[in-house]
Amino acid sequence: MKQNWFYRRFLDNHFAVIMFDLLLVLLAIFVFTKIAWVFKPVWAFLVIVAPPFIFAGILYYLLVPIVNWLQRHHVPRLAATIGLLLGLLALLIFGIARFVPAVEAQVTSIVTGWPTIWRQFTNWLMRLNEHQTLISQADLNKLGNELVSLVSGKKGSLLSGTVSQLQNLVGIVGNVVITIATAPIILFFMLKDGARFPQLFVNLFPVRMRQDLREMLTEMNDKVGSYVQGQITVAIAVGIMFMTGYSIIGLKYALILGLIATPLNLIPYFGSALAMVPSLVMGAMTSPKMLIGVIIVFFIEWLLETQVISPLVMGSKLELHPITIVVVLLTAGNLFGLVGVILGIPGFAVIKIIVTRLFAWYRQVSGLYDEPKESKL
Repeated sequence: MKQNWFYRRFLDNHFAVIMFDLLLVLLAIFVFTKIAWVFKPVWAFLVIVAPPFIFAGILYYLLVPIVNWLQRHHVPRLAATIGLLLGLLALLIFGIARFVPAVEAQVTSIVTGWPTIWRQFTNWLMRLNEHQTLISQADLNKLGNELVSLVSGKKGSLLSGTVSQLQNLVGIVGNVVITIATAPIILFFMLKDGARFPQLFVNLFPVRMRQDLREMLTEMNDKVGSYVQGQITVAIAVGIMFMTGYSIIGLKYALILGLIATPLNLIPYFGSALAMVPSLVMGAMTSPKMLIGVIIVFFIEWLLETQVISPLVMGSKLELHPITIVVVLLTAGNLFGLVGVILGIPGFAVIKIIVTRLFAWYRQVSGLYDEPKESKL
């Protein structure tokens, strides 16, 4: 049967179909921008609800392997959940009693000795400037004058924005309190009934879609769980190694610098480099010998992390190209700040799984990507 020109040019043309689908997506985005006010209450609700669920979800992925292991060894899931949470609470109390006083002492030392630290830092910068030839003194003076004028011009806006900043601070503190108070409750029910939630969600959809949806949720859970477990385990191990190494070489504020390194190592590729900056500055301010010691500690930590810890705990990979990871980090960081940098990679992995499966379904039902059969002679 001979097809007409409209079918050949538009309905059976890959490029035309793709452009039409893209036009529909852009049209949907345009419509959503015109009714954005409808979603503002939803966004306000998510801002309040999302943090405790995200925090509980991270803890869930860390603790659920232990609960599953206890259940496989004939411990009732409810008893395993309660016992694990009580053990975690006891460990937290012990850590606060033994670790927090040492950290508090170092924080107090930093606060009380800040003028001395700042004076040492400025003297170190001056000595460093005397031995560098990359930037002329005139350029440095010009840059300093521009910074001074910028700060002077912002004084009025800073003073006028003090009240709003205090209000934001109160809101942040309130959100933190709500998160800390509600996350353990959410975590308890996630550990107790977490295996039932995917099935309850799948049952909302038609029967013929449930198997594919169940497979997609399983893949998402495996990928995100492996990434969260691996990244947090590596970050904690890195923080402990930095604290131990800095304490051995006698670096000032070793515990604080190790604590700073722990969350920064949740950022792929850039985390370790960012964590090293304050340590290198503190080592350089102390003495050349201490700077060399910091570099040695970093080298030992890098060797153990890349050759021993990461291969053991990271598990399955997200199968993302390094360039993709960098682009996701830059985009998520620009849109959502530090939270976006930390959660951008697993979020993108979830979106990738959904889009991949939707595209596979589209290829199957559209028939536009079927290879033409070779004609038999």
